[in-house]
Amino acid sequence: MIRLDIDLSYLTKNFEIGTQRLNQYGAKSIDEIMEAEAAQGNTKAADFQQDVINDPKQLVKLFKLSNAKNRYAILSQMNSQDLEYIAQFLTPEDLQMGLMFFTKTKILNLIYDLPKNKICSIVFQAFSAEQFLKMIPEKELNKFFESDKLDKNKILDFVKTIPEEKLNKMVEKYMFQEEGKLQEDNNWSKEHVVKWLDQLKPEKFKKALQCFEREEKQSLILNLTKEDKNLFTEFSKNALTFPLKQLDKGDIVKCMDKLEPDDLMKMVNELPDELLAVVVTQIDPMVFAELLSKNFQDVLAEIGIGNI
Repeated sequence: MIRLDIDLSYLTKNFEIGTQRLNQYGAKSIDEIMEAEAAQGNTKAADFQQDVINDPKQLVKLFKLSNAKNRYAILSQMNSQDLEYIAQFLTPEDLQMGLMFFTKTKILNLIYDLPKNKICSIVFQAFSAEQFLKMIPEKELNKFFESDKLDKNKILDFVKTIPEEKLNKMVEKYMFQEEGKLQEDNNWSKEHVVKWLDQLKPEKFKKALQCFEREEKQSLILNLTKEDKNLFTEFSKNALTFPLKQLDKGDIVKCMDKLEPDDLMKMVNELPDELLAVVVTQIDPMVFAELLSKNFQDVLAEIGIGNI
């Protein structure tokens, strides 16, 4: 039995059942009371199914579904499958608010499981591209250059803007790191460096880019991603989610408003039933009444009076 604080005056006015008579029915549900009344000749009670159960507006009035406590009392008795079904009728804002029931660690794990483009939609609400590149570990910048989707010609065009001193520093590091020898002439011209890079095999070319100082790596990546923001998905998920760890839980959730409702719903559905019921309680009363009338008349049949 689901005991609700219902509108007793509604029963008196519409079905001519006074409080004293309601008391006599004791632990019966409203559905059972109406059956008993109809058996005794109460013609209005005989129409309870048609006039109330099948009419969402009347359900809202009788069961005071505008009261969140009443909605929760009903939802808390539902199983996981039913709660997940009703959750799809919540607004994206309601679903987003439901994420606050998770720990920060769980939210980060849920984000990690998203496709990279959706992770990017969250990260770049909180941080600019420049901030992101400054925050992630340098090893993640290096991994970016392992991608096969980078345009070599655009990279070489950018390299032409780097001072010769920094270019030679990169070459020197590459020679020592990859070939185990020092650069014999550490005063190559910019044209020489660009030509040398252009002639490197793909894997060695990537290694050379990784030998730039962090500042040059960041500038190069920034230049490439300004033309094609999709290149941010070439970063690992560890890199993409790393800056989010610096935020408070509430700030992370605020940045998730660009996600599709389906994504939010899948996340919220991982809550335990008792918390999922709290989240679903945010549902619009009329929408809830329509769902109860259409799909959950068995639940309505279990509702009894809790305020006599």
